Amino acid sequence: MISLKQRARVPAALALAAGIAALLNIPVLAGDPVPLKVGAVTRHADRFAGQHVLLSGYLLAREPGYILFSDEARGRISPYDLPVTGAGIDQMVPLKRYLIEGEVLDHGLAAGNGNPYHLELGTAPREAPR
Repeated sequence: MISLKQRARVPAALALAAGIAALLNIPVLAGDPVPLKVGAVTRHADRFAGQHVLLSGYLLAREPGYILFSDEARGRISPYDLPVTGAGIDQMVPLKRYLIEGEVLDHGLAAGNGNPYHLELGTAPREAPR
C-alpha cells in the first residue's frame, strides 16, 4: 500500500520528469551539430575527406572559382586556409563570420594556397549568430 506521503510526492516527481524532458528538447541539446574550426579540419584533412562538415569562419580571400575560408577574419594566406566552392560564395563579404557546410573533397581543385583539399558547399553560407 502507498502511504499518503508517497502519494503527495508523485505529482512533484512527474513535474520534475516533464521539466527534464522539456529541457532535453532544446535544439542545442538535441543534437544540432557544433561548428568546427577551419584549422581543426585543414590540419587533419585526410580524416575529413568525404565527410559532411559544418564550419564557422570568415571569407579571407577571393580567387577565380573559389574562396579561401579561415578561422581569422584577416591575415596571411596559408595552406591551412580552406578553399571553398559552391553556390553562395559570391554573396559572402569579408569580416563577417559565416557558417558553411558541405563535403570535404581531396580532388577537383588546385588552390593557390597549396591546400589539396577543399569544401564543396551543400547549402548556401549563412551568417553566424554572434
